Amino acid sequence: MTKNKSTRKMPANQLSQKGAVLIEAMIAILIFSFGILAITGLQGVMMKNTADATYRAEAAYVVQQQLGEMLSSPIALGGNNVIPVASLPSGQLTTRLLSEGRFQFVVTWQVPGETQHSYEAVTSIFTAR
Repeated sequence: MTKNKSTRKMPANQLSQKGAVLIEAMIAILIFSFGILAITGLQGVMMKNTADATYRAEAAYVVQQQLGEMLSSPIALGGNNVIPVASLPSGQLTTRLLSEGRFQFVVTWQVPGETQHSYEAVTSIFTAR
């Protein structure tokens, strides 16, 4: 019984390349993973910024709404008052009389785990006598 063994000898340059494809694939997967991680982080930041912009827009709307009420009812042109704002987390609207006919509106809100945010507007309202 003779066994036919075919033993081929690899050239020296092929021996040094053994496993190179596996290393290249691992490096490609590593680079791809960092890219996916960066995109995920970017998406989280974009969602936070979108929520912040929504809160700022809501604060501006609350000020405009309060100003409209003051213009439609001159009796509301009184002094200082504080009103809770249900549409903002821990929201509060403070109206201050700065001088005759000049008002300051400050809307504050605080998202849990963040610092307090505020939106401020100053306007002058003069009534005909």
